[in-house]
Amino acid sequence: DLTGLPPTIEEIQAFEQDATEGAYERAVDRLLDSTRYGERMAIRWLDAARYADTHGYQTDGPRDMYRWRDWVIDAYNSNMPFDQFTIEQLAGDLLPNPKRSQLIATGFNRNHRANSEGGILDEEYLAEYAADRVETTCTVWLGVTMMCGRCHDHKYDPFSQKDYYQLFAFFNSVPERGKVFK
Repeated sequence: DLTGLPPTIEEIQAFEQDATEGAYERAVDRLLDSTRYGERMAIRWLDAARYADTHGYQTDGPRDMYRWRDWVIDAYNSNMPFDQFTIEQLAGDLLPNPKRSQLIATGFNRNHRANSEGGILDEEYLAEYAADRVETTCTVWLGVTMMCGRCHDHKYDPFSQKDYYQLFAFFNSVPERGKVFK
């Protein structure tokens, strides 16, 4: 289903009574034009990209990722080309004169578990955040998991531990603190 919702009784009756040519196509177009379509299509992306409104550790405090979630839904509803969808999430802030929406899109890069527990070691969690970025980015854009490479070469996939740590080095250059503030 395109929206994830069953049709209403009224929608069923209207469809059954429309015997004109193109009735089916109009029904599909109506569903594609619905804001619910983007919500339905975004679910799998948001799951793979680890969308959450909380930090994900012990205290699991709230965080405001809804703007990024809404950006993803809007991207689906506006039929944004996948190359643009990718560029804006990975590097929207690096585009010339980025629009606010392109800055929001880079929320993907911050959509990882974050810790606000007292006494954490910043360096330890910065490494965890980079590892999480490697895993999430490879899962959503390459369709593979890379976490094996954290400890050893992958047994079956063509990725080595060196490949993993090259990606890790790239994602470990994000300027942030290990501890997030509540």
